[in-house]
Amino acid sequence: MSDDHDQLHLDLHRAVDELGKYAIVLHVSSEEDVPKSEIYRFINHIMKRSVQECMANGADIVGHVKSFLECPEGNIMGSIVEADQEEVAMKDSLKADHLRNFEFTMHVIVHGIWDDVVRDLTRSILDEVFDDYSMDFEILDDHYELEKGMDHH
Repeated sequence: MSDDHDQLHLDLHRAVDELGKYAIVLHVSSEEDVPKSEIYRFINHIMKRSVQECMANGADIVGHVKSFLECPEGNIMGSIVEADQEEVAMKDSLKADHLRNFEFTMHVIVHGIWDDVVRDLTRSILDEVFDDYSMDFEILDDHYELEKGMDHH
């Protein structure tokens, strides 16, 4: 397929679904032990702030926001399906009471704004969120716009 045809095909998909999709992968580290309760607070905080930013800037419905914390000691999965959800639903398979390093992946899917806007809004809250924790982050990867949109073809 030509690039013009690919772009037209992607534009047609977006006109139909009107979903903004974004995924980010972070390496999170700390010089001290971070208790599991603080990790839960972090997951809740970062996911809810991303949703709040998207909803305040044009999104009208949450499609699904999910996260996956992974490390040798296990994982924690998080899920938000409604903008006003009080707490992130979490499934905990982490076999440690504290961590110093983990990989954190978050997928944000909302209706009403495009991928690049979801990306910018989500990235804009990172410093604010991490200021509340004794943890540092490095962005390992992120996916949005054409990279994700054309994958299924």
